[in-house]
Amino acid sequence: MKDCRMWAETALAGKAAKAVRDLRRPSFPVDAKPSQGGTTTARPGKYPLDLRPMTARSVLDHERVVVTRAATGEAYRNPVSVSLYALAQHTDALAAAPQPVTADQQLPGVRALLTQARWLRASQDGNGGWRYPVPVPRYGVRPGWYSAMAQGLAMSVMLRAHATTGEGSFLDASQGAVQLMLRPLEAGGCSHYDQLGRPFPEECPSDPVSHILNGAVFALFGLCELSRHQSGTPHERMADRIRGSLDAFDLGYWTRYDLRHTAPASFAYHSLHVALLTAAGRVLADPRWLAVAASWDSYTRSPARKLRAAVEKGWFVLREHHARP
Repeated sequence: MKDCRMWAETALAGKAAKAVRDLRRPSFPVDAKPSQGGTTTARPGKYPLDLRPMTARSVLDHERVVVTRAATGEAYRNPVSVSLYALAQHTDALAAAPQPVTADQQLPGVRALLTQARWLRASQDGNGGWRYPVPVPRYGVRPGWYSAMAQGLAMSVMLRAHATTGEGSFLDASQGAVQLMLRPLEAGGCSHYDQLGRPFPEECPSDPVSHILNGAVFALFGLCELSRHQSGTPHERMADRIRGSLDAFDLGYWTRYDLRHTAPASFAYHSLHVALLTAAGRVLADPRWLAVAASWDSYTRSPARKLRAAVEKGWFVLREHHARP
């Protein structure tokens, strides 16, 4: 019994130490190309973030589709991981051939993009989404949920697959995905609406709502790209809602991962927040996003703030562990 207790205490201390130790800044390169503002294009270019560093360790199965490990150790195809990898490969293809890429170019990045896109298209259900087969204990969510982040990222993948192949079914899939993403939570969709009728896309549809920042911005990018493809502006209300909530994510020394927990985000997620807001400012041609991104980025240059965030994150991990039944 004593050995078991010592093992548990060591494992728990290791989790806390990891949160304190994680002070290295990850790389989330933002596309340096100026935003096209309100212009429309039927052929999306590079994704706003260069996702290649984030997806460099992706694992592929025998069909060359990305697989993720669940907490149980079981491998499954996570639509977010699949989409992130596809978008990274599209960026890689553009780096190899700056002109618009096409399916007949036989570039590795194009083949990888289309492999992931075809799996997404084939596995999309009748509601236009991809149900997750795993629970999310942190938010009390059982298997079978939809994610706005998955919907938005998949839309970005489908639009690039459509531009690359000309196949209309990819465009149809992206339109189905946006309908589910914008459907209210209470109707089985992915968006929480405020009194002004503005949607906040929920990465995880919890009750009460969690408002996860990075998932919301990834969802917004997908809606922006589809809006521009269709010469519309439905993304503007979502952008207003997310931008208006940014102050709530600011702890004064760091950012929060979500609005359900007061703990600071990990350094990786805080850095991702900065990159996503910088990219959003360029995509939307809106300096207000850039101003917040610059403010949050300044936190990372303060050793005291970095240490405080790491320590507070460590304490949160300990409290969360002890609170579990």
